[in-house]
Formats: sequence, structure tokens, C-alpha cells
Amino acid sequence: MALISAITTCKGRLAHLQQTLPTLMSLPDCEVVVVDYDCPQRARDWVRSKYPAARIVHVSDRPHYNAAEARNRGVAAATAPWLFMVDADVAVAPTFVAEIRPLLRPGIVLRPAPHRRGLGGTFVVAKCDLNAIGGYDEVFEGWGGEDVDALRRLEWAGRHAAAFPSELLAPASHSDEERGRYHVVSNPRVNLTINSLYRRMKEDMHALGVESSEEVRRTLYSQIRQDFLNTGGHLNLNVAFKRTIHGRSLTTTLRYSLTR
Repeated sequence: MALISAITTCKGRLAHLQQTLPTLMSLPDCEVVVVDYDCPQRARDWVRSKYPAARIVHVSDRPHYNAAEARNRGVAAATAPWLFMVDADVAVAPTFVAEIRPLLRPGIVLRPAPHRRGLGGTFVVAKCDLNAIGGYDEVFEGWGGEDVDALRRLEWAGRHAAAFPSELLAPASHSDEERGRYHVVSNPRVNLTINSLYRRMKEDMHALGVESSEEVRRTLYSQIRQDFLNTGGHLNLNVAFKRTIHGRSLTTTLRYSLTR
């Protein structure tokens, strides 16, 4: 069994994958999982022909890209005890495994440092730890935020952050148009704001000891996005929930008001 499963996803990013996958495939003691998330360029066909040793996961009938679901599918297919979550536009140095091997220990999450643009979703984590928090939250849609949410929930679960040299990674530059392609909200900055609001509300509820079901979270997310888009970037939203304390019902309301 390999030490690490490198998981990368692709929807319309075949040109990037063609540059970065060779760097992953050359890593020692590393299984590579490629998630073809309904890629219009049929990334799976190219991977299968060029790198048959790669593990391919094909997700069909997904006109809009959901990074959280794509990554969860890759995690489910991975067989190594450690996961290397890396985007299709990030190339990896050949010494990557040798550099991080001494850093791997139970209960830690490795992130690249110093921080560099384009590496926000890149980290190394034990598969058991990511599974323990339920993986990525698939309620997130569009660009931005699902990785921050996963890292925060790992922190809540008692995992600790450590660093590996970001110089081991080389992110490619690309436009916001590419980032927003295949999303309901095509402007990544607008979508990041919506996702940040959703994440902020989750954090507030967690601080109060409230953990909501996926159905409730989907309803909340839909309301946030609808209100934000319909009001031109403003938001006035009340989120109420009930708890029982010593046989009595307690209703708590969180009020959010977002203005320019």
C-alpha cells in the first residue's frame, strides 16, 4: 500500500492536468486518484491512455462543478492512510514525499507555508481524520470556502496544523473567468462572499453547540444565495433554532445584516 494518496479533480482543466499530473505520477510511495467530474474534455480518457496506473473516478451528469463532492469522491476511492489534496493546476516537486514523510504524525494537518496564492485548498491529512469530520461539506457550491471549512472542522475535532515548504508546489496562474466556469454564480468573488457567509453562520452555530442536518444547511445556503443575489449584495437574515434546556424550550435567533 502506498503511503499517500494524491487526489486531484478536473472539470474543464485538462490543459492544467496535462502539465501537473506527470509531477504527481513521478512521486514515490504515492497513489494518484484523478476525479473526472463530468469533464467536457473527458479527462479520464487522457489519463487512462497516458497514465494507466492512476486511479480514475468518473462522476457523470454534473453540469456545475462542486469541488466538495468531487474531492469526497476521490477520498472514497483512495487506499493510502494519508491524503494529499491538490488542485489540477498545482505542480509538485519530485522531492515532495521525501520532504513531508518526517512530518507525518497522528492528529496533524500539513499546510504549505509561507502562504502563496493558489494553494489555499492544498493540504495533507490522515484519511481517518478527514472521514471523522464527514469529509467536505457538499452544501458549498461554486468557487471558494469549502477547503477553509474543512480545515476549520478538523481544528474543532482536535487536529493540529503544521507546515511544509510551499516551495515544493508550483501553482499555475489563471483568470477569474476560468475559476467561475461551470458554476451557477460565475463571478468567483461574488460566490466567495456567499460561501463565506454560509461558513460564518456554520461557525456561529457551532459555537453555540448547534449542529444542523445537511437538509437544513442546504435550505440555509439557498436562502443566503437567493437573498444576496436579489438584493444586489445586501443581506438581512434571521436564523432561529430551538434547544431544550432542563425540559424547557429555548429559541435562539442569530441575525445577520450585510451592507456595502
